[in-house]
Amino acid sequence: MQAGFRPDIQGLRALAVLLVILDHAKIGPFHGGFVGVDVFFVISGFLITGLLVSEAERTGRVSLLGFYARRARRILPAATLVIVVTVWIGTRLLSGVEADGAVKDALWATFFLANFKFASDGTDYFQNENPPSPLQHYWSLAVEEQFYVVWPLLVLLLCVYATWRAKRSSGQRSLGPRVRDLGVSPLVVIIGISFAYSVSYSTTDPVSAYFSPFTRAWELGIGALAACLTTRLILLKPGVQAALSWGGLVAVAVASLAFDGTTVFPGYAAALPVVGTAALLAGGLRPAGWGPQRLLSIRPMRLAGDWSYSLYLWHWPALIIIGERWGWDSGWRGAVVMAGVVPLSALSYHYVENPLRRAKLFRVRRMRGVLLYPAVVVLTLPMLAAANNVVQNEVNGGGPPILVPESVAQDPQQDQVVALVKASITAAQADQDVPGDLKPPILQLGEDIPDLGECQYFKINEDRPLCPRGDTDGDKTLVLIGDSHARQWVPALDELAQRYGYVAYYLIREGCPSSDVTPWMVHGGPSTDCAAFQDWAREQVADLQPDAVFLGSEANRRGFTSDDDELVDDVPTMAQMYQEGMEREIDYLSPHAGKVTIIGDPPAVSEEPGPCLSEPGATLGSCLMTEDPVSLTFIDSLRQAAAAKGVPFVETGSWFCSDGLCPSVVGDYIAHRDRTHISRSYAGFLTDELEAQIHLDPAYVAPGAA
Repeated sequence: MQAGFRPDIQGLRALAVLLVILDHAKIGPFHGGFVGVDVFFVISGFLITGLLVSEAERTGRVSLLGFYARRARRILPAATLVIVVTVWIGTRLLSGVEADGAVKDALWATFFLANFKFASDGTDYFQNENPPSPLQHYWSLAVEEQFYVVWPLLVLLLCVYATWRAKRSSGQRSLGPRVRDLGVSPLVVIIGISFAYSVSYSTTDPVSAYFSPFTRAWELGIGALAACLTTRLILLKPGVQAALSWGGLVAVAVASLAFDGTTVFPGYAAALPVVGTAALLAGGLRPAGWGPQRLLSIRPMRLAGDWSYSLYLWHWPALIIIGERWGWDSGWRGAVVMAGVVPLSALSYHYVENPLRRAKLFRVRRMRGVLLYPAVVVLTLPMLAAANNVVQNEVNGGGPPILVPESVAQDPQQDQVVALVKASITAAQADQDVPGDLKPPILQLGEDIPDLGECQYFKINEDRPLCPRGDTDGDKTLVLIGDSHARQWVPALDELAQRYGYVAYYLIREGCPSSDVTPWMVHGGPSTDCAAFQDWAREQVADLQPDAVFLGSEANRRGFTSDDDELVDDVPTMAQMYQEGMEREIDYLSPHAGKVTIIGDPPAVSEEPGPCLSEPGATLGSCLMTEDPVSLTFIDSLRQAAAAKGVPFVETGSWFCSDGLCPSVVGDYIAHRDRTHISRSYAGFLTDELEAQIHLDPAYVAPGAA
């Protein structure tokens, strides 16, 4: 078996990081370049396992202290440097909201738990409207380190077992089974379970699956399995190894060109680059001269492979921070950014990564290497606390709250909320300072979402409980159906239900409109789980026979599904489908409800209010926004559906905008949580405005009624 350094593996590392960079910088057709991360996983599993089993077979044991000391020297110096520099620059160039997010993400990255943080946040690399974290790429480091908490322990157990078997062997001449061979069976089990979980979870919860160590363990396991099988794979003829290598290279290339943000991943799709990488590693043991190893071993590829870790660490924060500050994040601009990242990565490799990895200070005494972990925490946490204080101080506005003119405030004929919106626009046009003591505080805006408790209804194939809210002892019932744009009215409906004696049920599923249409999924295809949820919601209405049903939603902008399961994404056709779907929904529900009401969506706005309000030097004028015309089209679709079916339609636009202008701050409330959703705090403020249109008060008598 060929031992020692393999220059082709350095070239493979270079290929992996190049694919990742091309994808992230949107350079060329490599929309599936994210598979470079999967290539790294397989390489890591192969190399680390090779070292572990070689040590076990050479010495009869595995030094966990030595292993973790080597990992600390290899991973921590450059990773910590990038965290510190990213946070420091972020507090100076990013908005307060973005900088605050970077500080929080840095804390998770420091403890190698970033993947759980991003999965919890619902972060989606491919479809997120909000800018991603400049430290989001640390999720892959976290996955690796989580795997290596477990795998060396397993190798150690295999070592103990092999020694025990050797002692029991007849004649004491046999050394018993080799650790390399013993590793095959548990790896096959790990790979099988993890791959099955990956396929299932990637379909039901693709965002969480993308970051999960359990959906990625099989990828590292494939590399580990290849390392355990090297003594057998090397027996393949050189020509077979060369052909295997070319096949693996083609598989990785095809994945990088054919995949994109709509690909269900990792799932089945990850098998193409993962198995391809394993084939390249296995085929490089003793290949014929015409294999791709010669290409992968040329000096530029080896050099990029040496720098690959630093390149991976630096490229993402550079793209995100520069992209947010100046818009230089893709295409030729992205190439310019990367031209600056390459020398930065070379310097990082030569003056930080490599010197500390080889420093005698840490190599002579292994414990010193292990102590790098607590040392990094001790040094990093005060820096993050200081950065957090900087951000907190910068986002606190100092202006007064916006007030309605006294003459208007005393006019009983004036709608005070509408008047406050107009006063807020006037204040913005005068470029007044952002008020202090905003509701919610700017840095809490992203979390200002109504709580649905156990009744989220997002996961597929799970029991859907009913969660009574409002006045749970009330003798009347109301139901709210829809997506996150229905959910935003929960604070107001909760208050009204308690006030007037209604038991409230919120049948809400994110991304699933109340209109009888099937949205197109992020990863392509009809959202059959949404259709199933819509059927279930109708069944609940039929069982509950509520006094009032409220429908709220926004059209899924990815598109709807036609009758022949094709994507429809042109706005006029979508608007027509949206209207017709809502008319059908009203027909379904009306026989089972005392009253059906559509709550119109507020207009979406032109930019994110949180980042805008937390920009250095932000004023109300710099964050005066305009209405999004596409959202107005969909709002009108539901207005037309209500008119066609003779049901009430709640006009909400004047509570947010006037004459096409939308203030980010109304009074002392931040009205929108993001471009398309309103804040929970402002929704609560609108309780009485909503009641004036939906009339839940049993004592209410309609004008003209007898």
